Amino acid sequence: MILRDLFLEIEVGTFRLEWVESYDAAIERMVRNEYDVCLVDYLLGERNGLELMNEAVKHGCHTPIILLTGKGAREVDLAAMRAGASDYLDKGEIGPALLERSIRYAIERKRTQEEQERLITELRQALAKVKQLSGLLPMCASCKKIRDDKGYWNQLEAYISEHSEADFSHGICPDCVKKHYPEYAHAFDAYEKSGRKAT
Repeated sequence: MILRDLFLEIEVGTFRLEWVESYDAAIERMVRNEYDVCLVDYLLGERNGLELMNEAVKHGCHTPIILLTGKGAREVDLAAMRAGASDYLDKGEIGPALLERSIRYAIERKRTQEEQERLITELRQALAKVKQLSGLLPMCASCKKIRDDKGYWNQLEAYISEHSEADFSHGICPDCVKKHYPEYAHAFDAYEKSGRKAT
């Protein structure tokens, strides 16, 4: 009744409220993550709002939760903070402006958190895909093998494949055809001039 009257006095925005009358029904609704914010009373009969919050979060609730209490006890405030409450409001001190601000801040903090998580995920995915070759690569002037950090000589393509996301296909350039397969050089030149590429 207190909250209903306070919402009627809020002059900005529109609100759609849904009420539940039992602990189990609250858990069921909260884990759906269909709401912008959940307002939870501290006194719930045999159990309390902190227990409800902890159980809802354990079962997958990601919705911002504001804990309301008639007891302005610091220990409840600290416990609510540790449990992940977006805010803690004493029902004896709540006015329409404070309630509206608390809801607005809780929703905005959640949006900011989700955006940060999205960016962090994208960054991790990008870093997982990126492997960079850097520094000097000792290369044999004759066979073009690369010496690795352990002193072993590796084929160029094997080394690059291991240290980057590059894949290789193999072909033969015109100079190597002339050098290693001179009997095919004329046919190779004719094929190249026809506009098609030999690999």
